Amino acid sequence: MDEIKFAEIEITAPAERPSQGETAVQFFRAASQTEPLPQREIDPIREKFHEMRKLSSQKPFARTDAELFYKQAKFMEDFTDDYSGNLGISMYYPYYQHMGYENLRTYFTWRTKARDGELRPTSTSYIFLYIYELLSGIGVSDPADGLRRLLNVRETYSTTHISIEKYMPMWLKDYHVFYELPHSFFEFVEMYGLEKYYSVTLLLSGKSKNRLDLLKGISAYDVTKSKFLADGHKELYSNCLQAVLDAVETLCAKNNHSLMSLFVYNTSKKTVWRPFKNALFGSDAPQADREVLLSDYEQYACKNGAWSVILPIFFSSQKEFVGYLLKKTESCLRNAVNYKFKLIAETKVGNKGFMELSRISSKKSEFDKVIEQAVAQFYKESTRTVVTVNHKNLSKIREEALETQEQLIVEDDDNRPEPDNQPQISLQAQTPAEDDSNRPARSDYSPLPISEPFPEPENGWTTLKNALTQTELKALSIVLQDSTGVKAFADECGIMLEVLADSINEKATDHIGDGILEVTDSVMVYDEYTKDVESMIES
Repeated sequence: MDEIKFAEIEITAPAERPSQGETAVQFFRAASQTEPLPQREIDPIREKFHEMRKLSSQKPFARTDAELFYKQAKFMEDFTDDYSGNLGISMYYPYYQHMGYENLRTYFTWRTKARDGELRPTSTSYIFLYIYELLSGIGVSDPADGLRRLLNVRETYSTTHISIEKYMPMWLKDYHVFYELPHSFFEFVEMYGLEKYYSVTLLLSGKSKNRLDLLKGISAYDVTKSKFLADGHKELYSNCLQAVLDAVETLCAKNNHSLMSLFVYNTSKKTVWRPFKNALFGSDAPQADREVLLSDYEQYACKNGAWSVILPIFFSSQKEFVGYLLKKTESCLRNAVNYKFKLIAETKVGNKGFMELSRISSKKSEFDKVIEQAVAQFYKESTRTVVTVNHKNLSKIREEALETQEQLIVEDDDNRPEPDNQPQISLQAQTPAEDDSNRPARSDYSPLPISEPFPEPENGWTTLKNALTQTELKALSIVLQDSTGVKAFADECGIMLEVLADSINEKATDHIGDGILEVTDSVMVYDEYTKDVESMIES
């Protein structure tokens, strides 16, 4: 039998088990004996940003983005940076609270250069943030300095950052209302040639005499694209329009209205005005009580630091009415100068669509008659030949004529010897080379026949048809039958519908002086040209 192997195990009594608390203490005591971490260096710029962000914790439920932006902007007003990085950004309503560390350093480095006059290429959001600061008076010595910096920003970036030009004209106008500047708003507009941005304001104020440039900004008819004006009649048309408006103003006065009452239906009630719409803006600058009157229809007032405004309310058909006024004037002037292409002045709203006319006339025909007579009278006056006599020059001419006459007079001397070898001149008629006995008297002469009559000027619709391609003619034919079907036709031809319609309108403008297609959700021929287009296609 094999020997059995065994081992002896001695078990001693266990020691008293430690409680959970003691175990935890022992664990943390062991953990606390690890080597300490090296202390991170303090970044003063990061600490500055941290202090700025802490401003948001003050009354967080009462603040707005604009209020917080202004507080933080004042806190960072004198901060400069020289960061070597350049991190771009794309943010709607950009401001510091929503920007990271690298974005903030990039912006403040760019701003440091911008304040020294070095406007470098950068993200649009950074430019808008800088504009918000200037509007709020951050980093400027006075309002005039802020305006100068705003204009520099606009001049530098408006062509490369299109969205800036969308808002800047509106903000520049508000800037002249909110801040007291050494010049008026109208002086500013004239100084920088910004009339096209403020056509309504200038028109209602009567500050500008060039009403054509003002009216075309609120017109449904773009007179600047007229072939008639392009053919050298722009100055004539502009002067004629002044005469027409004077005549219409006389008609308005007879009915106890002003010319501007044809553009403005009424004025609004006094409401709260908040400057710099769509911008983050704040200011704690004291505002003196004052009124800023841009016209009888646009009035701003500040009282006890609170701003209010009264604004014009325009007729709903304003653009159509102004467009008809411009188009009717051009149509009459074309007839007066016997221009080769005629223009039909019609409108989509119809005769009853102009509420404006109800103030001065019960009939549209009376309004048309005023325009027709004004154009006819203007053209008559502009083509009249005026002869003026300068009496001072006339006396001088008489004196010179008498002196000449005295020099030509020769005294009669019967004893004067005749010169020798004086040639003898025969008074007998010489024999003609040809027999003129049968030549008729001059009174019997007939005018020479014209070999060829002068050709009649070509009809604009005829030349337009010759200029249109077969695809464009086919498209017009489809539009006359079904305005929605032309989209499918354009797709079949591989042409965008808008491009096809623009090409037709451009050629029509060149040949008849006006576009013939209206492009909205669909494409339609204007009512006044429907019959002409039908005749052109059928011919």
